[in-house]
Amino acid sequence: MTKQNKKNELPKNPTLKDINWFKKQLNWGELPPFYHLVAASVGEAEGVFSHGFDNAIKRITDKRNWNLALLGGEELENGEIKCDNPPRLALYQVFTERGFELFAFPYAKDKEIDQYVKENKLMEFKVWDPHAMRNVLRINQLHKYIQFYFQRGDEADKALILHSHKIVHKTIEFLKSELNIIKVSGVSIKEYYQKAERSADACQDELALAHLMANEMLQKKE
Repeated sequence: MTKQNKKNELPKNPTLKDINWFKKQLNWGELPPFYHLVAASVGEAEGVFSHGFDNAIKRITDKRNWNLALLGGEELENGEIKCDNPPRLALYQVFTERGFELFAFPYAKDKEIDQYVKENKLMEFKVWDPHAMRNVLRINQLHKYIQFYFQRGDEADKALILHSHKIVHKTIEFLKSELNIIKVSGVSIKEYYQKAERSADACQDELALAHLMANEMLQKKE
């Protein structure tokens, strides 16, 4: 019995594969549709560091697209680009109707830019295309999933939410190492989770109080 319990536990730092396996153990070998939707989105966000396909992070960190003349960089004879002053970015963590999103905005002097710009002397990127570069990552329907967890979720659901937070943190730290991140603003997954937790606790307190008052009324009638 003890061995079985240990086997069904998550490791201390679970991977998405670990969490998916654990969820199956709790759900008769299947992944519920809502869980699968969020987990697939988490996997896609995590995959930007390993998959070969084009994505916003690769476009943003591509030094060939940096305005080296403005940044004081140069391309060496061997083709290597040297630039000690990377472009500036503002990052925003936002919960939209689609879920959690991490947005990036470049600067022109001290102004954040949210439009298509090409070959502008004030821009630190040669080309900034919001459609391809603004949305760094998205985790579909995460806001609804966090709410679902506090209603009737399990340990695997919580692990998936925590894992999504780690991925976003890893992404932000990577961008900080490659670019000049001026600010990180908005509402993080951790903050949204804690707010939902407080709301759930408040609802439970209200239910407990209503139950207590109902019992008191019954006692008075008796």
